[in-house]
Amino acid sequence: MIEQALAQAMRQAQGAEIALRESRSSGAEYEDDKLKKVEASQTTSVSVRVIVDGKVGQSHGTDPQELESVVARAIALAEFGSEAKFAFPGPASAPGVLTYDPEVERITREEMVAVGGEMLELVKTYSPEIKVSGGAGWSVSRRRLMNSSGLDIGSEGTRYGGGVGGVLIRGTDILWVGRYRNWRKKDVRPRELAGQAIALFRDAERIAPVDSRARPVIFTPRGLRVLTYPLQLGINGKNVLKGDSPLAGKLGQRIVGPAFSLTDDGTVDYAPDSGPYDGEGVPRQRNEVVKEGVLTCFLYDLDTAAKAGAKSTGNGPGSGVSNLLVGCGDSSFAEMVKNTDEGLVVENVLGLGQGNVINGEFSVNIALGYKIERGEIVGRVKDVMLAGNAYDALNHITAIGSDCEWSGSMCAPYLQVEALSVVGKG
Repeated sequence: MIEQALAQAMRQAQGAEIALRESRSSGAEYEDDKLKKVEASQTTSVSVRVIVDGKVGQSHGTDPQELESVVARAIALAEFGSEAKFAFPGPASAPGVLTYDPEVERITREEMVAVGGEMLELVKTYSPEIKVSGGAGWSVSRRRLMNSSGLDIGSEGTRYGGGVGGVLIRGTDILWVGRYRNWRKKDVRPRELAGQAIALFRDAERIAPVDSRARPVIFTPRGLRVLTYPLQLGINGKNVLKGDSPLAGKLGQRIVGPAFSLTDDGTVDYAPDSGPYDGEGVPRQRNEVVKEGVLTCFLYDLDTAAKAGAKSTGNGPGSGVSNLLVGCGDSSFAEMVKNTDEGLVVENVLGLGQGNVINGEFSVNIALGYKIERGEIVGRVKDVMLAGNAYDALNHITAIGSDCEWSGSMCAPYLQVEALSVVGKG
């Protein structure tokens, strides 16, 4: 089928790429203390990209039997496409990355119901007032990619995720807490996830008033996205080419403090965004983006690399990050708290992505955060905003944790910065 579609495309195109993806998934979901649904699904998608008279055309579909029409549509759309300065990659050896665990496909619906139920009961045992939601689910996908340069690769991957969260309402105060894990192998630990969620609830039992002034801030591995998200946008090759990134022209220069290092790595076994190849058939690799504060590379797909006179870094299509790894330090979270006379811990925020984020600016509401007084967490903060600049904050790091934790596709430590602007009601 794919071979015929490729041959059809090459009658008019100078280059072509055909991809077929099939996936199956199953899961159990709890909502408001009750089992809401147990379901299974199966999807198929096809995508075609062609180069016709120096321009790119692409089209997508959900029925492999209609691949011929998807090819025709891609060829027709090439007339209106962007200029193609790249060529599709030929065969190349890729790293041996583990992305498939056969145990995942053997997980039964009953097992997922039990996993979600166990987490629910643990949280309800801590506090019957909490309305609990959560569950577990898995998926398996298989993909084949062929192009006119002789590339013909297949891959398969699994995912297994689980999580638990809850809402606690007391009068006008609404608190939401949750923890989740998504991995490419059977590695969800329900008691650990529930325990982490309970610990967050426990620290939030008391509300601590916060006045408006600058103070030290500790970001958890999840809260650290406030500072890493602007960097993700800044190292994206597409943003660099457009001139939108503040990092353009700064390769080899120090952009943040020497304590900070950042790596994009699509070769970590079983990590959420790992794989032997990226979506364009380019081998994944480990890209050291920031080394001890110095910007060492940008991330490119085939298109942006060709336009920049560089090579693809295995981040296609789109030049986005794969797995993001933040370098660890030599402190513990407990030490950071103990050494802080007054400050905040930020676990989660609302509003990230709004405003002039690509330049590092942020002004966000703290969805879940805690106040530190005299070296102890004394309660949860409410109606508090945090503002600053990510690049400036990362130039004023006072401590980095020695242990890193995965949150989605980012592995990061706790990180403390000297001071950020905090706006509270007192």
